[in-house]
Amino acid sequence: MATPHNHPPKPADGPLNSLWDDPVRKLVELPGPVLPPEEVERHTVFSLLVMALVSRYWNGNKKGPDGQYPWRPKQQRPGGSGYLGGDYLGHNIAAIAVNRRGHVIDFDFNHNEMLNSSVEHAESRLVRRVFSLTQLYDLATVGMASSLVPVNYANVLNDVTIYTSLESCSQCSGIMALGSVKEVVFLQRDPGQNSVGNILRNLSPVGGRYQPPLPIPADFLGITAFAELDTAYSAFKSGVNSKPFYISVKGDKDHSPSITSFLCTDSALEVFAKADTTLSSMKSVQYPTYRPSAGVGQPIPDALSNEEALEHAKRFFDYAVNCGRRGSPHKL
Repeated sequence: MATPHNHPPKPADGPLNSLWDDPVRKLVELPGPVLPPEEVERHTVFSLLVMALVSRYWNGNKKGPDGQYPWRPKQQRPGGSGYLGGDYLGHNIAAIAVNRRGHVIDFDFNHNEMLNSSVEHAESRLVRRVFSLTQLYDLATVGMASSLVPVNYANVLNDVTIYTSLESCSQCSGIMALGSVKEVVFLQRDPGQNSVGNILRNLSPVGGRYQPPLPIPADFLGITAFAELDTAYSAFKSGVNSKPFYISVKGDKDHSPSITSFLCTDSALEVFAKADTTLSSMKSVQYPTYRPSAGVGQPIPDALSNEEALEHAKRFFDYAVNCGRRGSPHKL
C-alpha cells in the first residue's frame, strides 16, 4: 500500500512555490493601496451608495416574521405586533458594479433564501448579470452587420470596480477573478472567509489571464462605518450566547454568532442607515473637477468628475429604490 502523503506536492515554480515555506501571513497580507485623495473621495461616494441600498432594502426577518428577535427591538411594528420587513429574501448584503467612467452598471443582493440556494451571493449574481448585459446588442443601433461579434469576455470587466457591503467569499472571489474584475471595495470583514480574496491575489502571477481583483477594505479609505460594523459585530458575537439572536414561537433559541444574523440587528441597521443619510445629505465634494485617467496624459473619454459621480450615484439610488426591485433586471 502506498504511503499516504499531503497533497498537492510543492509546485515546481510560480507564486505558490515561492511562498511554500513562508509563514501563512505572507500568503494573506497585501500592501495597502496608495490612493490619492481624489480617488479616495470617489470610492467613498460609491461605498455610501451600496450601504444606502442595504439600508433601504433592509430585511431582518431571517427566521421569519414571527417569534422574538432580542437584538432587533427597534424593528418591531407599532404595538409590538411582529417585525417590519415581510418575507426574508436573502441576507442584507449588496453589491454594485461601477465602470472606470464612474457609471453604476447595476446592483444586486444576496438572494439565498428567495432562490433556496447557498450560491446566490450578491457579487456572484452581479457579475453574471453584468456579463449578460455586455453581450446584448440593440439591432436598431448596430444593424444586422455580418461582422458583428460578441465582446471578448476575458476583458469585459477589467475596468470595473465592485463595491460590496461584506468581504467576499471564495465563490464570489473566484467568479470576480474569472471575470477579471479590477478591484473590490468591501465595507466589513467576514472572519469566516479567511481573507480568501487576498490569498487569490497573492497566488496569481502578475499579467496572468485571470487576475483576481485587488481587495480594498473600506477602512483604507477612512470610512468610519468599517470600524463601526466591526465593533458592533464583535459585541454581537460575544453577547449572543447569553442573549439569543432569535426565540421561536415554541421557545427554541438561536445562539449562533453568524455574521448574517448580525446583519439583521439594530446595531447593524444603524450603521447602514447613517450612510444612507450621509449620501442623501451630501451637497458637494472636496474635489469636484477631478476625473480619473488611464495614465499620464491619457484621459478616459466621458469620465464623470467627482461632482458628477456624486449626482449620478444619487440618481441611481433614487431609481433603485423607486423604480427598481431587489434582484430584478434594471435598466436606466
